[in-house]
Amino acid sequence: MAKIGVIVPVYNVERYLKTCVGSILAQTFSDFELILVDDGSTDASGMICDQYAERDQRVRVVHTENRGVAAARNRGLEENQNEYIAFVDSDDWIAQEYLETLYRVMEEHQADLVISGGINVVEGRKVKPSVSGERAAERISKAEAYKRVLLCEDGASVVTWAKLYRKTVFQSVRYPEGEIHEDSGVIDQVIESCERIVVTPYRGYYYFRRRGSLVHGRFSPAHMAAVRNAKRLWEVARERYPAIEDAGKVHYLRTCFNILNLTLADPDHALESKRLRAEIVRETRFFFSCRWFGLVERTAALCLLPGLSGYKRMWRLYLRVTGKRSGTVVS
Repeated sequence: MAKIGVIVPVYNVERYLKTCVGSILAQTFSDFELILVDDGSTDASGMICDQYAERDQRVRVVHTENRGVAAARNRGLEENQNEYIAFVDSDDWIAQEYLETLYRVMEEHQADLVISGGINVVEGRKVKPSVSGERAAERISKAEAYKRVLLCEDGASVVTWAKLYRKTVFQSVRYPEGEIHEDSGVIDQVIESCERIVVTPYRGYYYFRRRGSLVHGRFSPAHMAAVRNAKRLWEVARERYPAIEDAGKVHYLRTCFNILNLTLADPDHALESKRLRAEIVRETRFFFSCRWFGLVERTAALCLLPGLSGYKRMWRLYLRVTGKRSGTVVS
């Protein structure tokens, strides 16, 4: 048994897999087991996984039929016998000191969950180095952890990666199978399963935003799971932590905006566009009363008032002016 089990769901990523696995095997912290869950890949991904297992005894491969990333993560959880758990997506990679840094924080604070940040990387652009941060790691309450992941404060977010978990956190938690955006389907359960939560300013996880990925590809009705999950997280915040209800509402409205922007490229999904616009417009006043919204989001909310056609033109202009389709951003 190793200290950390690193779970990597793998599906048709032969182009990116070596970068991902190579970054894990090159860690300064060596007491880990790498669990590669091949989710029924039809390219060379499964073979590449097997080759790594033959060369490095820390690597274990599980081949399954294709059931999606949530099912692959759940299978990894079932296979894991190690004290701590880290997740890495198969088209991402981690800095050389990533596991060592999170493990040290976990041990120093005897935490159940360590939350760090990620570095967004857009295909074909320069990659920024990992960030150590100037502040020390700090223990926070469940309410504070919930607020930070909902607002993406200090690099925290609802995503599964860029975190280190004690194995017991997942004793009764599993990812919802059959849907994308499954991370937001469990983050509240994860937080509630923890006694000690620590956040660190360190950022050493590289999140690769590639065209054609499940989350960043063209809109499909499956993306509406993100909206449903965000609405549920808002309700959880209102019921359990009323003082941070607005954080849940902010997360929900930002999710609506993100999915709305995906729908705009496809006229076949006009119904979803109209529904999301209605959700946002209903809360126009909130955009101006809530301190967590900035000028860009408030302007976007105003642009939606006349209708979708004007907003669509403004959205395209915003992308051209800001270059948001390219570059590397820390978030």
